[in-house]
Amino acid sequence: MAKKRKKPASRATAKAAAAQTPAARESAALQALEAGRYRDAIAELKTLLKEDAASERSQARRLALADAYAGRARELSDKGMLKEALVLWENRAALGPEVAPALEHSLLCLRLGDHEPALRQWSQGEALSREVRERIGEQLAAAVLAGAESLLERLAAEDLVRRHAAPARAALDAYCAGDAEALEAALGQLPFRSPYRTWALLLKALARAEREPEAAREMLKRIDDDSAFAPLRRAAEMALLEDTDLLHAIIHAGPRQAELAAQLRGWSPQHLKLARDLAAIEMDASPTKAPSPQALQRVLQRYRDQLGADWVQQAWLRLLPPITEPWSRRPKGWNALSEPERALVEAWNAEAHHNAYGWDLSEVWESFAMALADEPDTGPDQERSQERSLAIALALRRFDARLRVLETEQPDTDPDSPETIAARQLERSLEWDPDHRETYLRLIRWYRRADRLKDARRILSAAQARWPRDMAVLEAAMQTALASNAFKKAAGLARQMLTIDPINHSVRQQLVNAHLRHAAKQIRHRRGDLAIKEVGEARGWVGRGAGLENLRARLGWIDGVLQMLYVEREAGRARLLEQLQHRGEGMLGRVELMLAIDLLGLRQDQIAKLLDWRAGKVREPDDLRAIIAQLRDFREQTDRFTVGLVEQLQLLLKGAPWKRLERAELELACETLSRMQLGDARQEAARAALKRWPRTPVFEYHLYDAKYAKGGRPSTKELDRMQAALMQAQEAGDMRAANQLQGLIQEFLPFGGLPIPGLDPDFDLDEDDEDGPAIDLSAVLAGMLGLDRLLDALRRKPLKRALEEANMPPFLRDHFLEMAREEGEDVVVEVLEEIALKATGERKRKSKQHPFNFDLF
Repeated sequence: MAKKRKKPASRATAKAAAAQTPAARESAALQALEAGRYRDAIAELKTLLKEDAASERSQARRLALADAYAGRARELSDKGMLKEALVLWENRAALGPEVAPALEHSLLCLRLGDHEPALRQWSQGEALSREVRERIGEQLAAAVLAGAESLLERLAAEDLVRRHAAPARAALDAYCAGDAEALEAALGQLPFRSPYRTWALLLKALARAEREPEAAREMLKRIDDDSAFAPLRRAAEMALLEDTDLLHAIIHAGPRQAELAAQLRGWSPQHLKLARDLAAIEMDASPTKAPSPQALQRVLQRYRDQLGADWVQQAWLRLLPPITEPWSRRPKGWNALSEPERALVEAWNAEAHHNAYGWDLSEVWESFAMALADEPDTGPDQERSQERSLAIALALRRFDARLRVLETEQPDTDPDSPETIAARQLERSLEWDPDHRETYLRLIRWYRRADRLKDARRILSAAQARWPRDMAVLEAAMQTALASNAFKKAAGLARQMLTIDPINHSVRQQLVNAHLRHAAKQIRHRRGDLAIKEVGEARGWVGRGAGLENLRARLGWIDGVLQMLYVEREAGRARLLEQLQHRGEGMLGRVELMLAIDLLGLRQDQIAKLLDWRAGKVREPDDLRAIIAQLRDFREQTDRFTVGLVEQLQLLLKGAPWKRLERAELELACETLSRMQLGDARQEAARAALKRWPRTPVFEYHLYDAKYAKGGRPSTKELDRMQAALMQAQEAGDMRAANQLQGLIQEFLPFGGLPIPGLDPDFDLDEDDEDGPAIDLSAVLAGMLGLDRLLDALRRKPLKRALEEANMPPFLRDHFLEMAREEGEDVVVEVLEEIALKATGERKRKSKQHPFNFDLF
């Protein structure tokens, strides 16, 4: 092809250039140099020097040209054009003796195999600055390690580059051989001032990379970008990336850097090739679209032998198109899959879309387990058979593991309930994996909570046969014995546990509480003598060790009460009054006695009358703090307390000095009062906190949760305050308070137990959420109020009044009123009626055909 002829410059342009003075042209060249336009500066300065070499400005122009050559050479080096950069450095050196030799020129020559310039500078010794000498020494050291051992013969015997070369190479050999001791010994011979010190730092980081990756990253950061070992540092940092990030890095890395990073990672050449193929697929995908599953499947098939046929088949199944509903069309090639493979893919899709109508998570995982069980045994391959058994067990455990079904607060023992189904599946999983201890413990806990003690003992017996001295199994056995009121058996198990773990205070506390419950039972049967005996048994478990002081004190109060009731009334009464006096003038002693009375199941007013108690109040903050601590300890020891105790504590705490407590103390107090169901006191504490720290989300929650714990409905203003507190908690990252507030708001907006999908006042009702599914407005309205009430209000009143009467949250109400202003009220009413009717239909359909709502989990 003929070359294009350059278009000759116009006469006007040539004439304008000729008219410029040398001073103007020099100024333009210097401006180009300052702006980093090195090519323009080089061209103009060369022309000026050629036209007028004898000018008094020639030396200044030559030095400027040297700077332009250096700048352009650095640009080319950054692009990897090393030979082209060397030409420019050579041009710079040829400008004359007034241009000082550049260190970068010598180092570039060294990289390209010409050692002479660097050696000439190195030979100047102490005449060099410390920084220049360190850079040249490190570059020479890197060249030696890269194989340029002939350099060493040119150096003096005492030269550090030569003296430390042997231990530096020995360290490399030890690292490659994985010999930690030899590596440490070799690195110990490289002092801090050695030219190989950066090399030593690099090897130390690599040696720690597998065990302490974060520490290795920090060490690598200490290697500068202009170091001779910087390319190795970048490869090491790349090797420390997570798999996904490493794939992204491979796309942009050079071939040698990628190969070194792969070797440091322990990858084979085939592994690296696979990574590059996967990275190429990702590069071909658009930023908003995931890589093509078909492309991934093709890559996996190419590497089937390296990755393993079973693993590739599993990955291939994962890449099949999604099945959103049980009746959806199955993907291409479905019939070619085996029965277990089809069942597994359906189970995966059921998990991904289990909120959709029709999927039954327990059923699909059981189908997969049965499909595996029906497969013929492959023969004498024991490892294969064990893998198959474990896969069946995992499938049978998956329903409960995924939805935590057995952790519901109120166990449902109906034969068709999800909990019962999950329990049956867990029991069957033990047939295939009988060594999974956690499954035994999980079943025992659920059967005990569901009051199916016979089943709990059956599973417990199997667990004890396998792990007779396991503390968790012994703990489950003791809890089961206590639930069965088998106190002697529980005591025997406790002794066995304390033999293994003598300082286990939890075991002692549980036994003491069990004896106290039994003592309360004897009191109800009017057997005070047996109650005293039980308390004596409890005292034997307390002992004198640290950590059980509260229990010992509580037993002291109980002894006085039992003495007053069943042994000697006056002596017992005197003993209790003396104990109360010993506890001071505050109400702490009275609260301690009240808690002891409650543990025995006695009436508070009965004991108060015997002791001739007068009404008392908590007046001092220290007294209040101590009482809160006692209540917290009491609640941790028992899950039972009487209404009479709550009533007496409410009277005692009315008007307590809550405002004199600090914020953390008030928050702890509110939590404790909540657990004790002391709603009035909790409201007082929350109000006192809100006066000092207005709009604090956690105290807003405690105020309204306590206020409406026994029923009632907050006003719209109160709902707005709760909504504002929720937003504030979310913005502050206080997710505990946010979750509490969100749950509380949903309780005030109920309809059939359905949760509200979103409470964010800024959500767009017309668009999908990028981080989740679209807002289902019908479910929101269904969660807000009775739908009949909404429809009735819309038919009888203007839109604004109807929405207010329906108690619609302000952020939704404002949205519909804005829509009414734009589209008209009739349109909004029609939309709301359609949404409400749709929600009604959905609710009826689900109640008939899907008795268990998985959304609750």
